[in-house]
Amino acid sequence: MRTRYPALALLAEVLFAGVLVCVASVFVVTALAAAAAGAVLLTEVAVDGRTPSVRRFARLFRTALAHPVAVLAPAGLVAVGGVDVVAVLGGLPGGRAFGAVLGLVLAALLATGLRGAAAWRPGRRWPEALAAAGRETVLDWRGSAGLVTAIVVVVVVVTQAPAFVVVAPGLLVLAAVAVRERR
Repeated sequence: MRTRYPALALLAEVLFAGVLVCVASVFVVTALAAAAAGAVLLTEVAVDGRTPSVRRFARLFRTALAHPVAVLAPAGLVAVGGVDVVAVLGGLPGGRAFGAVLGLVLAALLATGLRGAAAWRPGRRWPEALAAAGRETVLDWRGSAGLVTAIVVVVVVVTQAPAFVVVAPGLLVLAAVAVRERR
């Protein structure tokens, strides 16, 4: 997109990608594929200056959903996280300490998922992308801390102003792309 205000053009493209990712993530289990498609779009904006489009996003999203891991990973995270939260809220002995540890583990898993989404490209298989993301989450602890901070900030903002839920996924995807591309 050519404009006199390139910073505003980038902001508009990030917000546009956020809306696309949010709409594609409505079913929750499609969140990983939606984040991956959004990450490819934002990487193309940053590297090539390519303007994102709905058609390109839809093509990438369809390709990302082709592998079952793209649906099974978020479903597993929701199932395990839901059971753990119910156990903590149900009065599990040592629930407060377990709740804090559970929060950290879920934040780390979300950071790994964001890293995996940023690493995925058409033609790359999800198990490879997520395995590499898991290694990077541990090895690049500064980037992981940045992603966890971004997750916390987005959760606080969306809690205070729920209308931002529409663009929040784009900001998380941008953070994941930034962590990946910073080297």
